[in-house]
Amino acid sequence: MVAAFEASGRRITPQRRAILGYIAGRSDHPSARQIHRNLSTRLPPPSLATVYNTLAALVELGLIREVDFEATDNRYDTNLAPHINLVCVRCGSIGDVDHDLPVQPAAIRSELGFEAVDFRIEYRGLCATCRVSRSTEPGAKR
Repeated sequence: MVAAFEASGRRITPQRRAILGYIAGRSDHPSARQIHRNLSTRLPPPSLATVYNTLAALVELGLIREVDFEATDNRYDTNLAPHINLVCVRCGSIGDVDHDLPVQPAAIRSELGFEAVDFRIEYRGLCATCRVSRSTEPGAKR
């Protein structure tokens, strides 16, 4: 990511380096606010504007994907390969599952003549942590 960022003519400041280091290889789809919060103890800390601008540049360069999961803040996905997202409706965590897709984009094009330029498959439910905590709540059905 650093090399592609520099090759695009953008400067690599310590704040940008921290953002790139934080997001590289993550599979939890962090939001800009989460990244900002997690990097706020670093010196010098990046501003929220720097986080948003850096993420926008990474999206523009095709290194990450901006995904609308919540009404309050978009999340960023570093996995650009076709995959399924697991979204916890309780805690908001998002994980990736590498599994065969129900229908491949190439099949949609050949059978329907529709060329998909992007797609997203997600399953919404409770993550393992939230399932465990829900089952231990008073009055929970077991």
